[in-house]
Amino acid sequence: MRNLLHRKENIKTLMLLLVPLVLGLMINSPIFGYRFPLMFSLIFLGFWFWVGMKFTKLNIGKVYSLLIGNSLNIISFVLFIWSFFIISDANRNLFIAGSSQIYAMPTLSISAMIYRLTNPAVLTNEYVIISYILMSLIFTLGYLFEARNNLI
Repeated sequence: MRNLLHRKENIKTLMLLLVPLVLGLMINSPIFGYRFPLMFSLIFLGFWFWVGMKFTKLNIGKVYSLLIGNSLNIISFVLFIWSFFIISDANRNLFIAGSSQIYAMPTLSISAMIYRLTNPAVLTNEYVIISYILMSLIFTLGYLFEARNNLI
């Protein structure tokens, strides 16, 4: 019985990885008017920190849980880099190019602010890259914070 409860908790924790994807799809629709306010991005980062904390409790080993927690972020980032920096515009798969950006959308407003501090020109590719890095960083900080608290 305890094993079943632990398994359900692991599945619920893994399902949290889909939240940025769902939010990205919502942001990319008329529901939000194709934008995501800064306040929601800040709330999302707090949530993502908490998700990182939740992943320390998975029963699969510390390194694996950190990698799995960042897996969709890493996969989306690799597809984004491949679509926009490796493949030419003529050979770009529009579905992969479009869908690779969806996972990072909840943090785009913060990424735009960060980028504007260094360069006021609008370059959306850089916004997306900053978003992916920010999401990985926040998740990892949440993970390390909880792992450190569990050691004390």
